[in-house]
Amino acid sequence: MQIATVDVRQMKAHNRPFRRVPGAMSKTEERFAELLNEYQRDKQIVSYSFEPVTFKLAEGVRYTPDFMAVFADPTRGVAFYEIKASEFHASGKSNQMNSLTKLKVAARTFPQFYFSNVIHAKKARGRVDDRTY
Repeated sequence: MQIATVDVRQMKAHNRPFRRVPGAMSKTEERFAELLNEYQRDKQIVSYSFEPVTFKLAEGVRYTPDFMAVFADPTRGVAFYEIKASEFHASGKSNQMNSLTKLKVAARTFPQFYFSNVIHAKKARGRVDDRTY
């Protein structure tokens, strides 16, 4: 029998970890990766990576998008995606608003790339709400 240990400092009021393990995909991110796999099979994108780069936005401010995809069409270039399960998570808006703010700053700072906030809701039955900045 294996016993799990949990750092109490990382727990929220509803007993869920505050932050997932860096480098590990959430279920929502796994669903989006499946969609990217389909795009790759259909030759719409050449490749994709999970959390491949971190952008320095300002002194002490970093942003790591969830996915990077390289389009097959060279005129479209490279896209970075921030994946969310819903527009507002039950645990609070602040973390999502923080990542959305960083995404918008990254889009202004690095205009040569395509940045998108993707709401990939399970309840939406696979519908993807893609907002580009």
